[in-house]
This record gives sequence, structure tokens and C-alpha cells, in this order.
Amino acid sequence: MQSAQATQKNGLGTGGGVTLDFVAVAPLRQSKLADQLYEQIMLQIVNGSLAIGEKLPSEAQLCQLFAVSRPVVREALARLRADNVIASRRGSGTYVQSRPAADLVRLAPSGVLAELLRCYEMRVALEGEAAYLAAQRREKEDLVAIEQALDYMNSQLGSGDDEQGAEADFNFHMAIAAATKNALYVKTLQGLHITVRDGIQLARRISMLQHEPLEVVRTEHNRIFRAIEKKQPGAARNAMRAHIDFSRLRMVGQLQDGDTV
Repeated sequence: MQSAQATQKNGLGTGGGVTLDFVAVAPLRQSKLADQLYEQIMLQIVNGSLAIGEKLPSEAQLCQLFAVSRPVVREALARLRADNVIASRRGSGTYVQSRPAADLVRLAPSGVLAELLRCYEMRVALEGEAAYLAAQRREKEDLVAIEQALDYMNSQLGSGDDEQGAEADFNFHMAIAAATKNALYVKTLQGLHITVRDGIQLARRISMLQHEPLEVVRTEHNRIFRAIEKKQPGAARNAMRAHIDFSRLRMVGQLQDGDTV
């Protein structure tokens, strides 16, 4: 797939000709075309080339602009819809619905933004069930390990060391996976280590730059721990799912004031 620059005669908005600059701010190294297209369109929305309320080029136009197939375009658009960045109007087309913070694209490792956000989506299901099982099956030593990981993670909030803080956060989630007594949860999360850690690190950086209160993250983790401590599987699942989903929504700027776990 290639970046493209083209003039759309019947493209965006309600005006006449509109010039679209689809140029990535950094080289894209990933091989999956839908991920590349996702990021290219996200870049245009973040930098203001595509404003809220403006219409995207049609699927056929995007195919032509980027020399990709229609399934690739549809997959990229579906992911943007899932992130509430665009919305489709029947019989009209697809429009920009929201503009994520510029820090999301600026700070994300080049070419992996789509993968990081999809990992958050998958973690909601995986770790929600892990928290449920941990609340059912945890033993005293498991609770001690989870609490120690939580205390260390909280000590790293606001420390300025994004990498160490992200690793501490990941270890808290790993301690919960271990408490499920199902090695596959541990192996699966270990296999996602780099992607999960990078996602957590990105979320922490964005939160700090936007001066979001650290107490929000601390409270979310504490609620997960308390539910596991009290052996409340349903509450643990809900707290974990909400925490991970809220982290994703904070990154893409979709969390509304007053939203809580």
C-alpha cells in the first residue's frame, strides 16, 4: 500500500473539490494493509485534514487512492467505527465522528497503533474472565502476590518512568492471571507481553500529558483487587473489563466526564 495525494471531485463534505493529503508522519513497517490504512486515515483525522462531520472518500475512492482491495478498506473502516472515530449514515456515506488526541498518533510506535487498540479490545474479554476465575480460585498466597504487585504499581504512578511503570502495571495483571490456576491464561498474557506493555505505556504517557488525575487509574486497579479479595467473581470481572475498556477510551479521547467503573 502506498500513501497518496489526490483531489476528490465528489469526496468530502458538501463543497466542491477537496484536496486530500494522505501522507504518514513516519514510515509504516507493518505488513497488514488494513492496519496501515487504519493508521493513515486516523492520521488525517488527528491532524485536522478530515474534520469532525466531514465525509470520508467512498470505499471505491479509498481503494483507488491506496491501491488496496475493498475488503482491506472495509476492515480498516470497521476498526475506526469500533473506536467511535467514524460513523456510517445509511444511504449517505461515512463521516468523521470524533477526533482523537494528537498524542495518540504522535506517541504510538510507528505502524502499530491499530494492533495496540485491538489488543485492548481482546484484553477486555481475556482478562475479564481471568479476574472472574481469580476471585473464585485465589488462595492466600495469590492474594499476597496480587497486593504486592498492586502496591508496587501504585508507587510507580507519577514517577515519570513510563517503562518501569508499564512493566509494574503488567505484572499486576500477570499476578491475577496466575491466580486463575489455569496456565493458559498466564501463557497467553505472557505471549502478549510486549504489545500489552506498549499499550499501557502509551496510555500512561497520554494521561500524563493531558493531566488526567492518577487517582482514576489507582481507583480502577484497587476495585479489581478488592473484588478478588472478597471473592466476588462478577464484580471482579466487571471491574477488570471496565478498567481496560476505559483505558482504551481514554487513549482515543472517547471517555466522557463522569464515566466510572
